[in-house]
Parts: sequence; C-alpha cells; structure tokens
Amino acid sequence: MELNLATVSALVRLSLTRPREAAERILGLNVPDDARWLGFVIVVVLSVLIGQASVLLMGEDGFQGGMLFMAMFQTMILLGMVVAVQGIGRALGGTGTFPDTLLLIAWLQFVMLVFQLIQIVALVIIPPLFGLITIGALVFFMWMLTNFIMALHGFTSAMKVLVGIIFSFFGMAFVLALLLGLFGLAPGGV
Repeated sequence: MELNLATVSALVRLSLTRPREAAERILGLNVPDDARWLGFVIVVVLSVLIGQASVLLMGEDGFQGGMLFMAMFQTMILLGMVVAVQGIGRALGGTGTFPDTLLLIAWLQFVMLVFQLIQIVALVIIPPLFGLITIGALVFFMWMLTNFIMALHGFTSAMKVLVGIIFSFFGMAFVLALLLGLFGLAPGGV
C-alpha cells in the first residue's frame, strides 16, 4: 500500500465506519518494527502540537510544565495503553503481539487527532459544538478501540471486550490512586 493522502484518508474513513476491518488491513501491511516506532513518535509529537494549539486558542498560557513534559506524559500514557491492551488481552487468551498493538494504538491515536482538529475548528467557528464533538470523539474512540482489540487478539464478542476495557480502566485507575497515595502524592487534603 502506497502511503499518500488518498490512502491515509480512506483508511481513516474505514477506521470510523468499519474499524475491525481497518485494523485487519493495517495489521496485514506487515509494517517494519522501526516504522511502527517512528509512527508512534510522530503521533505523540502531532498530539502535543495540536493539544498546544487547542490550549492557546482557549486563551490559556500553554501546557503546565512545557511541551517536553507533555510529550513525555503523552508517551507514557500511550505506551501504558499499548502494554495494557497487549498484556490484558494476552492474559485473557488473546493472540496479539506487542509490535501489532503498538501499530494499532498509534493508528488509533492518529485517527483521534482528526477529532482534535475538528474540535479546534469548532472552537474557533462555533464554540458550543466543542463539547458535543468531545462526546462524539469519546464514543468513536471506545468503538474503534473495542474493534481494534477484537482484530488484534482474535476476540469475537464486542460486548465482552468493551466491558473488559471499562473494568481495566477503572482497575488501573484504582491501582494508580493507591500508588500515588503510598508515595504521598494524593490530591488535596489537610
């Protein structure tokens, strides 16, 4: 598959309309490992730049801690997501590999950048649409993630995968809250 604007936009449309098929097509490309990592890094950089533009358009001063901090934070979040999707999926009988998970999560984040760009346009032209677009983006994210995990790990039940995603999210948030509390980094308090 040749990488140009037409093929990328077609793959974005396929990801939004038939995400499982898109994931299978992406996995079928047999992208080399170094290109998967490069795509991951590019998506992190684009995400930080688009996020900074959003913050500036809202009249804020920019990211607290600077763009380097945001790049590291975004990298940790996305790598954590890759490890969780791959590890939890494998623990539940899935067949996905780390390189394939990296590729699909990088692509998913790329598609979500399209939503971020739409949010920026809405923020400039019709600000009340910003919240609705955010909700729509979250719905599409969950739908695409569910289907990508199904394609990655060979799962057949979308409902089981969705429930697994939700429980995994809350479980990891609980563990993170405990760890932060143990290190005295809990929010608020006297």
